[in-house]
Amino acid sequence: MRKALAVILAVCVLLGAVCVKASEDTCEKISQLYLEKAELSLWEALGLSLNGYRIPDSYYAALKEDIVSRNGVYRTSLEYAKIIILLKQDGKNPKDFHGYNLVSLLQSFKKIDKSGVNGVIFALFALTDVQSEDNAIWTKDNLLTLLLEYQNEDGGFPLAKGWGSDSDLTAMAVSVLAYYQNNKQAKEAMDKALSYLSGKLDNDGFMYYQKFDSSEILSQIIIALCTAGISLNDSRFVRNGKTLYDTLIENYMTKDFRFKHSISQSADAMATEQAYLALSAMKTGYVYVKKEKSVIPEPSPSPSPIASPSSTVPPNIIHEPTDPAVVRKTGFFDEESISKRYYSDVLTAYTEKLVVGDGNNLRPLDNLTRAEACVMLYNVAPLDTDIFVPRFKDICRESWYSKYVLACYLNGIMFGADEVYFEPDSYITVFELTESISRIAGIDVVNDDSFITREAAISLMVKIFYGESY
Repeated sequence: MRKALAVILAVCVLLGAVCVKASEDTCEKISQLYLEKAELSLWEALGLSLNGYRIPDSYYAALKEDIVSRNGVYRTSLEYAKIIILLKQDGKNPKDFHGYNLVSLLQSFKKIDKSGVNGVIFALFALTDVQSEDNAIWTKDNLLTLLLEYQNEDGGFPLAKGWGSDSDLTAMAVSVLAYYQNNKQAKEAMDKALSYLSGKLDNDGFMYYQKFDSSEILSQIIIALCTAGISLNDSRFVRNGKTLYDTLIENYMTKDFRFKHSISQSADAMATEQAYLALSAMKTGYVYVKKEKSVIPEPSPSPSPIASPSSTVPPNIIHEPTDPAVVRKTGFFDEESISKRYYSDVLTAYTEKLVVGDGNNLRPLDNLTRAEACVMLYNVAPLDTDIFVPRFKDICRESWYSKYVLACYLNGIMFGADEVYFEPDSYITVFELTESISRIAGIDVVNDDSFITREAAISLMVKIFYGESY
């Protein structure tokens, strides 16, 4: 009996080692893809560092130029935190990066959660293993207290207080709470968040965002489990004998070692970088803050990722209506995610060609970006300007939004975040949006620095330009 048990254990260890080696092989392939890129995202650069590669000098040259041109001033705490996380991992000093003390700038940032709970989470990552500055507004202790205030009764964490829980953000919260397990409240919050995530994992091992499967959420949960020292074989996160790793590799990885956001879509840059970080976490036991690897999170046996991944869509995942009689009035696959209070306005916007979605999706609950706002402002003005002038460093001719951004700027409707950058991907605040609308329609400006969702922004514009008075 003992001999049989020993053989079984030996086989399990061998199979686990094979899968860990497979994940390392995939990391190596993705690393080579990134080493050949002309420009890297911050998370791609972090992944290279986690895998032992030197981040190209050109990346740091561009980062230096960006910080210096802004005089060290960013619009959200999240931007400071992400840079600090990268610099720490790569052995550089975030307290003196070309003369800027990024730690001090982060700790003195008054509205730390301006970008939502992710600003709090990543500020905690950034400050977890650094000495606090004197007279700092934000420390690890009050950031942890603030983070715990965000947790909903269901155990999940929302982007903003009072909103519904978000699985992606909840996984990130678990990752940072893992560093504070000696704190009773933090440990209880982490356990509740893990229960929430386990409950959201469907019977086939898939996670969803706005009713569509999402590989990025799987990646973030893998990072969370590895950081918390929890095995990927933990029964709470195994479905039909398969771990999150199995689901990620078998269903989302393409033949060229890139990853898809959703099974029905093609490879995506964000999905690939998130999977890269998840696979890196399996090797290191962390991603955002260095720590000792406390548990080897060996995945259960799975086909090697070198083999061609399966492209079969599990029967429980519905990407399109199965009933041919079902017609989407707005044309968007995620139409059901639109809140009832905004639905008729969104339908009007679709009919009037005021707004377009992201591929087949509208993403109604996402915050509106400055570039997306320019598209709507361009359409309602209406504008016909279609020229390119090199006005902002982050707006190039090839960008899909360059026509709309520059038209709004040249017609005095919306201006840059500063004299150098427009920040097209930053979320727009209610104040900024109503200020821009007022330059067209003469409405009153709302003095509110909170962000606005896409569906709420669409509704606001429809009421002003196509229906009810503001």
